[in-house]
Amino acid sequence: MRLFKISWKRISKRYYYPLLSLGLACILLLTSVGLGEAQQNSSTIAPTNTNSNQTGTTTSIQQTSNETLTIPRVTSIRSISPKEFYISIPQSLPFVQQDIRRYKQEKLNLVVTGDNFPKPDNLLRNKIEVKIGNPPDIATTTNVKVTEDRRAIFATFSSEQLKKLSRGTHPVSVEVGGNATNIDPQLPDDRLQVMVMRPVSGLTTFLMFAIAAFITLILVVIIYALATQSKQAHLPSLLKESKRKNLNSLEWLLLDRQTNTFSLARAQFIWWLTIIVFGYLFLFIGRGSIQGVWEFIPLSGFGYTFLISLVTLVTAQATSTIRGSKGSGEVNPAWSDLVVHGGVVALERVQQVVWNLIIGIAFIVILLVTYTTASSLPTIPSEILVLMGISAGGYIGGKAVRKPGPNISQVVLWDNPEDLITNPDLTPHLTLAGEHFSQAGGVIVQMVYLDEYKNEKQETRIEIKQDNICTLEPDPEHPGEFCRKLQINFSGLNALPEDDWLEWLQVFSENFTAQRVKITLINADGQRAVWDGSNPVPERRKAPSLQST
Repeated sequence: MRLFKISWKRISKRYYYPLLSLGLACILLLTSVGLGEAQQNSSTIAPTNTNSNQTGTTTSIQQTSNETLTIPRVTSIRSISPKEFYISIPQSLPFVQQDIRRYKQEKLNLVVTGDNFPKPDNLLRNKIEVKIGNPPDIATTTNVKVTEDRRAIFATFSSEQLKKLSRGTHPVSVEVGGNATNIDPQLPDDRLQVMVMRPVSGLTTFLMFAIAAFITLILVVIIYALATQSKQAHLPSLLKESKRKNLNSLEWLLLDRQTNTFSLARAQFIWWLTIIVFGYLFLFIGRGSIQGVWEFIPLSGFGYTFLISLVTLVTAQATSTIRGSKGSGEVNPAWSDLVVHGGVVALERVQQVVWNLIIGIAFIVILLVTYTTASSLPTIPSEILVLMGISAGGYIGGKAVRKPGPNISQVVLWDNPEDLITNPDLTPHLTLAGEHFSQAGGVIVQMVYLDEYKNEKQETRIEIKQDNICTLEPDPEHPGEFCRKLQINFSGLNALPEDDWLEWLQVFSENFTAQRVKITLINADGQRAVWDGSNPVPERRKAPSLQST
């Protein structure tokens, strides 16, 4: 079995760089595909201009002039202008009351062309009414002016009349004396329709946002509950009773168990998953409620964004498995873990965090501003897709180039300081066990006492000299560079008092047992691991006692 594991590790290392190249190629491929998709979407989105069609005008006029002496003139309609108009009164849902008193000056002038409009007078049979919309939401006006040639009318709508119109396409009709006018049968239907565009009230946007956020929250709660159940089921009782930092379920999802730090790849994946789910729900609900269109929403390239984050996650995990994990850094996981690699700030991680935040926030802002007229999620510019691919490649490349960092899994103190009285030849020592420790000569070890609040007592800080550190177990996977066990010999330690040496060792033993000693191990490349007795690696039970050599 051991031979199989060794063979598997050698094979994994052998094919690691080809696999890494394949992962980076997948990221670039997804970026290029998304780039083409974004360019295609941007090229197909263009405003449609509707020009007035004059077909049939001559025929209608000719017929009218020819039939003047035989039949009475009948009013008919040819065209409407403008075909699209904007009403600045915010549009609300039916159950949301909107105050339009500040929009009293809002007016719309609609021009209707045709033939034989009657001159305005006090006769009921010559009364002209112009209507926009379908029952029961109809804007009706009698404020009409007729041109001298009686071939066009100007209808004026007030803000009180316009508030009844919702955004979208509405038919226009003209009645003379309560009777509908004739319409040329050769005219297409859209010739007598107008497109109403209007903003959405802030309260309506807030309701759409709240509904989408609530549904997203339900999904998050489900995942949160599953993560909580997994956390309680897999966390050993020894760790439950320890003094380690209590993580919530979100932090538990982001936690890298091997290093006890927050994983940037996991955080990026959850970030984009949450944004895309919320954005999809928000646009789906908003478009259906306001535009009346209930259908699946195109992702417009955000599927490739999600795939890039997924490939980044998988490649990052493969890199950590084969190349080695980063250093654990400070005792408890913190959000700073997203930009540091073993306690050292990594610029490739900084740029990855910055661009993910910028693009994600920009996506939410664009969606909130354009959702009333949008038919798909915001189109991703090709430069953004390229930037995301380069950023992800830089992050993965940084993990592959950097050396693995130290992780402390166990610290063992010599048996009993009192044995030094009966056995003067016994060397008091401390043994550190874990992975990826720089070997003696390149590693730095610091120790400091803690108070009851886990604060450092600076006056007790000790830095171990290289002569007091020796390598116990070299790392067979990295011979000559890393080791798995280090021993710190207290005999001859220059920081110890000369007179009360045994007393100091007794005090150190008591503080160590009470978990009031903080030990920092710093590798040659600056990556570090910190241990204070309260941070055992999650899901890892206490290791057996080490045999001193």
